[in-house]
Amino acid sequence: MNMAEQSTIFPLKPEIDAQTTTDLLNYLKDCLDETCRRIAEKYSVYDKLGRPGKAYILDVLTRYTCPSCAVKALTQMRVRAEVDAIFREAHDLAVSLLVHALRNILGGRIIVEDEVTSENGRVDVLVRKLKGGLLVQADRLELIVEVKTNMGFNIRQVLRYLAERPDAIALIWRIRKRQTLLIDGRKHRWLLIAYIAAALQQGLTIYNEDFTPCDHDFTDRPFEVNDPQGFLDDFLTSLVDGLPKVVDTVMQLLGRKNEDGLGGV
Repeated sequence: MNMAEQSTIFPLKPEIDAQTTTDLLNYLKDCLDETCRRIAEKYSVYDKLGRPGKAYILDVLTRYTCPSCAVKALTQMRVRAEVDAIFREAHDLAVSLLVHALRNILGGRIIVEDEVTSENGRVDVLVRKLKGGLLVQADRLELIVEVKTNMGFNIRQVLRYLAERPDAIALIWRIRKRQTLLIDGRKHRWLLIAYIAAALQQGLTIYNEDFTPCDHDFTDRPFEVNDPQGFLDDFLTSLVDGLPKVVDTVMQLLGRKNEDGLGGV
C-alpha cells in the first residue's frame, strides 16, 4: 500500500469465500504492520529493547477516534495514570492460580515460560504469560485468557490479541462480575477485518498528517479504590468461586475433561 496515498480502505462485507476472507485479513495485517513500523520511525515510538512499539501504537490508533489526540499520545509518550497496586497484585494472583490449576490437572503435559517455544520436543499445552492474562496452545487450538480484576472491560485489548492470532479463541475472565465470555476469532473474521482496517485507516491519516489539530483535553486521571477492603473481600471471594469454572471452560475448549475438579488446588 502506498503510504503517500490514503484511500478508503475500510471494507464492506461482500459475499466471498473463506480463503479470500483469510487472504484479505492477512493483507490488511501486513499493511498495518508496515504502517506501525513507519509510525514508530516517524514519531520515535520504540520499546525498551529498541523495537517498534507496535502494541502501544495499535492501542493508540484504536483508542482515539481523533487523529490529533492520537498524535499527542504518540509524541508525548505520556506516562499513564498509575494503577493502584491492589489491582496488580490481584491480577498476578489470579493468573498464577490459573496456571497452577492447569498444571495440576495436566501434570507434565504443560510448561509455563515467557516464550511459546520448546527445545525438548512437542508438548500438549503451552502457556505463555501475556500482559493481560495467558495464551494457551494445544495442538492447533490457541486460547487467550484475558483476566479482568475490576469491573472494567477493554475489548480493544482482546481484539488486539486476536488480530495477531485470528484463529484463537479469547476467554475473558471478569472475576468480580463472575463472568466468563468467549470471542472466537474464527467466527468473527469480519470483526477482526473491520478492527484492523479501522486501525490502518487511522494510521495512514496520522502518518500522512491529514488532519486538523485539536484542543481536546488530554489528561489521565488516576483511578482510586474508594473501598479497598470491600474490593479485596469481594475479589477474593469471586476468585475462589470463579477459578474452577474458568479451568473447566479452558479444559472443555482444549477438548479435555476436568475429572478431578482442580484436585488439591
